[in-house]
Amino acid sequence: MKKILSILVTFLLLMSCQDNKTFDEKMTDSLNKYLKTSSSGDKFLQIDSFNISKEYTVKERKEKVNENTLNAIRVMNETFPSAEILSQFEKEFDFLKNQTDESAIALYEVKFVVKKETLKNDKIPTDYKALVLNDKNLNVIYISIFKEESHH
Repeated sequence: MKKILSILVTFLLLMSCQDNKTFDEKMTDSLNKYLKTSSSGDKFLQIDSFNISKEYTVKERKEKVNENTLNAIRVMNETFPSAEILSQFEKEFDFLKNQTDESAIALYEVKFVVKKETLKNDKIPTDYKALVLNDKNLNVIYISIFKEESHH
């Protein structure tokens, strides 16, 4: 009986610890998951570091991502198909329509660096930018290669 109880307590403790990840751990996990599922053949990329370059409030995003914008994107998608842009707007719109606190953070703009775990393809970029919803899973809705612009 003691063994069963010990196993049960250990299992419950492990399960409760999984839900208590830090913000940084959740963000890294989310970015890694997105990279693994959306990158073609670059399964060896892992997040090395990230920083949040900008935070957008619910109010700011609702001004830009609303039914009118979404409908315009849908119409544009019929002529110039871009499933990725449409998906990004639909995910953000679905998230925003349930948000009532206008001053809450809705979206993070995250700059991150990946480390390569193989030397086979040195042409893989290392600097990226992502848009991440401030939901319970910190879902990534968009990733692009990031290059710092020089203003000389």
